[in-house]
Amino acid sequence: MLSPIIAELLSGSSPPLEFFFPTSFALLMGLYGAGVLVVRELSVIWNRGWMSIIVLGAAYGILEEGVAIKSFFDPFWMDLGGLGEYGRFLGTNWVWAVWLTIFHSMISITLPILILWLLYPNLRGVRLTNFSQFGTVLVVLLLDVAICTLFLNAYVPFIPVYAFAIATVFGLTYFAKHIPKGFMMPHETDPTWSPLKFGILGFLMIFLDFMVAGAFSESEVPPVVPVILMLVISAFAIVSIRDFMGRTNNRPHVAALISGPLAFFVVLGVALELNGILGMSVVALLTALFIIDLNRWARGKKVLVFRVWKLLHGAPKQGTAPLRA
Repeated sequence: MLSPIIAELLSGSSPPLEFFFPTSFALLMGLYGAGVLVVRELSVIWNRGWMSIIVLGAAYGILEEGVAIKSFFDPFWMDLGGLGEYGRFLGTNWVWAVWLTIFHSMISITLPILILWLLYPNLRGVRLTNFSQFGTVLVVLLLDVAICTLFLNAYVPFIPVYAFAIATVFGLTYFAKHIPKGFMMPHETDPTWSPLKFGILGFLMIFLDFMVAGAFSESEVPPVVPVILMLVISAFAIVSIRDFMGRTNNRPHVAALISGPLAFFVVLGVALELNGILGMSVVALLTALFIIDLNRWARGKKVLVFRVWKLLHGAPKQGTAPLRA
C-alpha cells in the first residue's frame, strides 16, 4: 500500500475522499500496488541491484502514464496546465512525460521498496510471492492497465508514438534485467555524509524536479532545457548516493534520505489544504509523525506513534530487527 499512499494520497493527486472511495482505491491498488510488487519481485528473481529497480520504475511510469492513463499524449489532461502545449511534439507532451517517468521511478516504485528494505532487513533478497502468486499479481496489473486504457481516458494517441511507448516499457524491462548488480552501488564502506545532508538531498531532488517541470511552460525557453535539467538533478542524486551513502552503518542515513521526499509532501499537503483540498492537512500531519518516528527508530530510539512491527506481528522476538515499540 505504500506506493499508492505516497504517489497518490500524499501528493494530493487523489485526496482522502477520492483515494478511499472503493472504486478508486481498488484501481490504485491494482495499478500501484501490483506494479511496485512486480518490480520488487523481478529485482529479486533476477538478483539485480538498485539501478535495476530505478529502470523498472521508469518502465512502470511509462506503462501507467503513457499506456494506461495516456496523459503523455492527451493535451487536455487535467493535471497538465501549460505543459499541454509547451514541449508538445509528435502528439506527445515531452516535458510532462519525462517528469512523470522520473516521479514514478523514484517516488512510486523506488521509495516504497526502500522503506520496506529499511524496516524489514530480513526480507532483503527474499521473494514475497511464489510463482503462481507472482503470476496473479502480474495479471492484476495488466488487467488494471487495460481497464484504465479502455475506460479512464477516451483520448486516442498518435498510434506510432503510442506503440513506441509500449515498446519502451519492454525495452527498459529487458535492460533492467541485464544491469550488473553492483552498478552504481555505494563505493565506501561507511557513509561520508551526515544524515541531514541525505535528507536535504532527498527533498531537493523532488522539489527541484517539480519546480523545473513547470517553470518554463509560459516562456520561450526550448523544452529540451527543463528535460535536461530534470535528468541532471536526478542523476546528481543517484551519483551522490553512490559516492557518499556507504554500504554499512547507514540506517540513519537511509531513513533521512527517505524522509526528504516525504517532507516535501508534508509541505505540499499543507499548501493544498490552504487551497481548499480537504483532508490534506491530516495527511501532512500523519506523514510528519511518520518521518519523526522513522528517524527516531533508525537511531535506536523509542518510536512515538507508528509501532508498525508490533501492530502487524505482535511482540518482537529476540534476535529480530523490528521497528521498535
